[in-house]
Amino acid sequence: MPPESSSRITRNDVVTRSAISVFLLLHLLVIGSWALPSQPHLLGVIKNIVAPYAWRSGLFQSWDMFAPNPRRADTYITAEIEYRDGKLRSWIFPQMQDLGYIERYSKERYRKFSNDCLRLDENAMLWPDAARFIARLNADLLSPPQTVRLFRNWSLISLPQPGEAAQPERWQRSAFFTYTVKPGDL
Repeated sequence: MPPESSSRITRNDVVTRSAISVFLLLHLLVIGSWALPSQPHLLGVIKNIVAPYAWRSGLFQSWDMFAPNPRRADTYITAEIEYRDGKLRSWIFPQMQDLGYIERYSKERYRKFSNDCLRLDENAMLWPDAARFIARLNADLLSPPQTVRLFRNWSLISLPQPGEAAQPERWQRSAFFTYTVKPGDL
């Protein structure tokens, strides 16, 4: 009888490899259905099916920075934290222009989350969790955060006109949510 070979593939190996292959193929399908800007009917149907998973897992893509209808505003979210001793502190979601290349890669989802989801009124259910997250990040044992106020910041982007000098950015700011921090939040 020949000795057992260590390179023998078992049934468990086949099941494991099959599961990994299915996992990878499904994720490629999700990414592909979101990454293609034109939507043939079948791809649109697939995109609608995978949409909940794509949004929850962060695999969604957006083409709103490109023609024919690019975004017309530069936006970001900030927070103002008020502490028990009355001190105020400003906090901002990571901004790509302030980060190095490696940091940009790991923190881009924060920017996408705040710009594409958190700032929108239709996602108001996210605001308390975001405020608690910001309070925890800025916790101070001697003077804990009492309130977190979220602000939308935006500057409308005007189309350049031939022969005219570029217009300076005009930033606007508006508070859109205030959260009273509870002791259990920290």
